[in-house]
Amino acid sequence: MLERLSQALAGRYLIERQLGRGGMASVWLARDLRLDRAVAIKVLHPELAGAIGAERFIREIHLTVRLEHPSIVPVLDSGIVDGPGDIVLPWYSMVYVPGESLRARLAREGSLPVEEAVHLAREAAAALATAHRAGIVHRDIKPENLLLAEGRLYVADFGIAKALMDTGGERLTSTGFAIGTPMYMSPEQASAAPVDARSDQYSLGCVLYEMLAGEPPFTGPTAQAIVARRMTEPPRSIRAVRPAVPESVEAAVLKALAPIPADRYPDIASFAAALARPVPAARPGRPAVAWLAAGVLLVAAIGFGARRGNRHPAGVSVSRDSIAVALYQRGLHDAAKRTPGGVRAAVQALNDAVARDSSFTEAWGALARTYVRAYGRHFDLSGIASDSVLRLAVMASDRALAGDRRSSSAWLTQALVTRMVEPTDVAPTLRAVREALALDSSNAEAWHALALTLAESGEMDSALQAWRRSVAADPSYAEGIAFLALGHYWRHQYDSAERWADSVVAMEPSFLLGRGTAGYIAIERGEYARGVAQFEAARRLTTDVELVNALAGKALAQARGGAVREARATLHLADSLAGAFAPEPSHSALFLAQAWAALGETDRAIAWLRRYQPSDDTHFQLHLRCDPPFGPVAQDPRFRKLLRGTRPPGSAGC
Repeated sequence: MLERLSQALAGRYLIERQLGRGGMASVWLARDLRLDRAVAIKVLHPELAGAIGAERFIREIHLTVRLEHPSIVPVLDSGIVDGPGDIVLPWYSMVYVPGESLRARLAREGSLPVEEAVHLAREAAAALATAHRAGIVHRDIKPENLLLAEGRLYVADFGIAKALMDTGGERLTSTGFAIGTPMYMSPEQASAAPVDARSDQYSLGCVLYEMLAGEPPFTGPTAQAIVARRMTEPPRSIRAVRPAVPESVEAAVLKALAPIPADRYPDIASFAAALARPVPAARPGRPAVAWLAAGVLLVAAIGFGARRGNRHPAGVSVSRDSIAVALYQRGLHDAAKRTPGGVRAAVQALNDAVARDSSFTEAWGALARTYVRAYGRHFDLSGIASDSVLRLAVMASDRALAGDRRSSSAWLTQALVTRMVEPTDVAPTLRAVREALALDSSNAEAWHALALTLAESGEMDSALQAWRRSVAADPSYAEGIAFLALGHYWRHQYDSAERWADSVVAMEPSFLLGRGTAGYIAIERGEYARGVAQFEAARRLTTDVELVNALAGKALAQARGGAVREARATLHLADSLAGAFAPEPSHSALFLAQAWAALGETDRAIAWLRRYQPSDDTHFQLHLRCDPPFGPVAQDPRFRKLLRGTRPPGSAGC
């Protein structure tokens, strides 16, 4: 890209270096040779450029050039450069703001001082008011698009979301690209209804909420889950987790977050004004009723439903300590990321929740499941010895079950912990998960746990049926959808597998398991470049041991695609990183072995498989028996010696 940009823009810009890469574009620092000033040049990713009309996109972008405000980063110039194949890549240049994004600041500090947060929100509102008067709605207000430099806030990327929608909306949506960001998107935008300036007000309200509370008002494991929650629940109280926030500020934010546009402020300037003056608090009890009524109307119109009917969020008793509940919900949100950082943050939040309320059954269960994730994936937990994690999971699971033996969630937690304690015997896990389903047949996670246990037992037909029940119980449950794709992958039913994998990536583009699943399916369909792209996306999403797994998948895609030199380089890097984890994680051993097998390095492949213990771990055996990439070594006597049972790899048992 550096070479392409330098050649295409020679004489106009001197490209200096890449500043970063986001979900939409790569960003480059350049010098405007005519005006001798620094500019930032954004180049759309090829996968987006291929789905839009580049020339029309540029025309749409030019509509924002007339915006003039001290807090608006203006578009200066635009054009196209040649991309891979026949694709042309749109680019546009903006004034370079030598600071950091609000996202970077929040990632570092968590939340901001109240006065500063309100001041920044009012600066953003003033910039948005100027755009709204010109008839331009931003549509993608989020911390990444708010830049901080020299004590000021700047709003970037005006009109980009609209330009993308207008030039390739349907095609982009079909590829899984979401126009807007779920955690900050207004309900009307999420439902593809017409939007106006009040949509930006809602998004700015979400951003201010996060600056004050440390996280957005609505979170969840998937985009659909977030949408469903914002339509049926009021936001959690900001003052419950941060009493220093004035009641007037909280009231103003909650009004901006009304699910129905008519219930918000008439314009964003009114919202900004309300932040600067006292606002009467609503009468107790009314907000929740109003939100529920609005949610019922929206859900009926759009077709979304909250998970498990009208229960209180995540099944938590309404009488619980509000701060403990907020910590619990933050823990669920962080754990759903499935990344090392997310799991570490979840452990901290959930421990804080049970420290405030030791009878908090749901939090004990969530803590146990998070420990299971850390133990199974070899994630390092600061201050906790690795050999203590499973014992902590058992203790937390026992506390959850002792607190409520009629809880489906508690029995599911018991099943997941038992699976780690007894990795070679599925019977105890089956007993616990069937108890969970007997108590609540709509528990999507329990259906998934049952399906995975059945698959490990060699009952793939029954497993696929259970995964379908999981998805039917909760269509927004990303892990269930990803494993339904894997079930078809293990059966070599790649068309069906691809449809489910595409669904989970479209629903949750940052879901690590979804990216990896889509990558392996693409490889078996011969779409090696797409496989590389999926594992590159996975690599950008994670660290630690999951980074090893993403690199192993990328190496497999490169090797199968004939890029042998690149595959070896990627695999040597993965090998070197894997050495930091002992004992060897099962998935790393499996995926590295598959990549070496694709390069014809059978000895190295077998050596990696032999390093994992216990070799009769039922999940390890499931991969040995069913993963298509083991084809090159399937008949090797050393590989067959590792298999338990009589079914050969790729048989009807998979």
